[in-house]
Amino acid sequence: MAGRGTDGKFPAFCRRIAGMEGNPPFIFYVGESAEELEELVKVMRDKLAKTYGSCDEVHLSGLDNDVSAWHAEMMTMPMFPSGRLILIRHAEALLKRIEGQAKVLANYLRDTTVAPEFTVSILQFKEKKLGKKIQVLEELALVYEDVPLGPEEIVAQIADRAAALGYKIARETIELIVEKSAAQQKTAFANFDRLLTFRLHEKEIRNEDVEEVVGQSESNLHFRLIDETARRNIAECLRILEVHALDEAELLVAALIRLFSEALRHHYYRASGMETGEIGQIIAARPLTGYPLKKSAERWSILVQKYSPQGIQLIMDALLKADQLCKEIRDTTQQQVILTSFYLMLSRAA
Repeated sequence: MAGRGTDGKFPAFCRRIAGMEGNPPFIFYVGESAEELEELVKVMRDKLAKTYGSCDEVHLSGLDNDVSAWHAEMMTMPMFPSGRLILIRHAEALLKRIEGQAKVLANYLRDTTVAPEFTVSILQFKEKKLGKKIQVLEELALVYEDVPLGPEEIVAQIADRAAALGYKIARETIELIVEKSAAQQKTAFANFDRLLTFRLHEKEIRNEDVEEVVGQSESNLHFRLIDETARRNIAECLRILEVHALDEAELLVAALIRLFSEALRHHYYRASGMETGEIGQIIAARPLTGYPLKKSAERWSILVQKYSPQGIQLIMDALLKADQLCKEIRDTTQQQVILTSFYLMLSRAA
């Protein structure tokens, strides 16, 4: 897997920190790997303990803790000589709330540049989106960003691993795994591991194996929802959301935004006099839903028949609001409510 070996990007980042003469006041970890975050905390904890004899450790959540909690912890002097490590999960939520309160923001901007040298704050982001008012933090920070692999890179890594393990698998079969994993690298790798066990004795993975093992995975719900949305089958979308818990709702919303954007673009092209075939060539050259599916072109071509330009624009407005809410609210249950509200709006407009 990317970044997991001793020569990978993440181990190199950890070695860089361990070898520094001093300590960075802030470390930004942009990613969702619990293992990597745990390793990063351990590296910094050991470094502080080596320098100061011990290390106090504080964990905060950007979703729950008061906006001033980090400032208070950062400026706290230990009773005895000690390093101080502050871990903040969901940092983007905390920074957004800090920016919204002028007095609190002023305190942070005044004191972050003079934070005690024995204090290090590790901020974990799912997405590193800093407002202009607080970007000074990034200038003082060491940043590690776990950039997700694209579909082609995922395919290449699975192909290399299959070859190393002596498994026979066609490229189209690997692409099917990636497709059914919503082009999410962790899901694709996990599904591939399941297939390795499933075909352990035969050492060959076929399309039918993928359909049997991966076809019922929860990640496939994204595809079903996108397909049914394009068909304007809103009742089925609501049924799926009622029966299944959907992880990472913001990924689905982002895919729907891309899909409806392309449909709206299609209407504009038609209004300007372009032929359907020419429009298809232009749109087919770009990724549509964010998933590497041949069905992508089918989706928007069905969608433009089902929704008017005015209807798409209204839906885009609702999707953008849902996208903002899903990024602010990381709780899966609340995200499910946001999605359900969106589809209820669609059902009323149907």
